[in-house]
Amino acid sequence: MLETHAPNLAESIRILVHNSDEKHHRGAASAPATRIRPRRQRPDREVREKRTFWAMLVFGLLLGSLELFILVHYL
Repeated sequence: MLETHAPNLAESIRILVHNSDEKHHRGAASAPATRIRPRRQRPDREVREKRTFWAMLVFGLLLGSLELFILVHYL
């Protein structure tokens, strides 16, 4: 049924997939998948993540202590 509405649909899809593979430098879909080793994070990223963790922890403790203060104050 699709051939009657778009006779070149299969060829168009094939061309689009081919162009997409070239654009992203991918191999063919039938190529065997190679095992990719996880890369080590860069030190600056690790430092940023540690800083973010500590900032969130301090903010959470401050917010929790404020809530506790308000709760105790109104009792």
